[in-house]
Amino acid sequence: MGRGIGVADMAHGLRSGRPHRASGELAYHVVELMHSFHEASETGSHVMIESQVQRPAALPMGLRAGTLDE
Repeated sequence: MGRGIGVADMAHGLRSGRPHRASGELAYHVVELMHSFHEASETGSHVMIESQVQRPAALPMGLRAGTLDE
């Protein structure tokens, strides 16, 4: 596995009909977390995280080069 695996997984997911691992929902959640860390450090207070996201499935172990699913 190397660089570009996220884009390859997205393309494969779109073509095969399965959700890709780097979804927009995951990206939104990560950005909200980063913003909340910054806000909490600036204000010295707790910040509630509103978004929730399901953890994407991990890539299966032992995949052959060039494959993304078993």
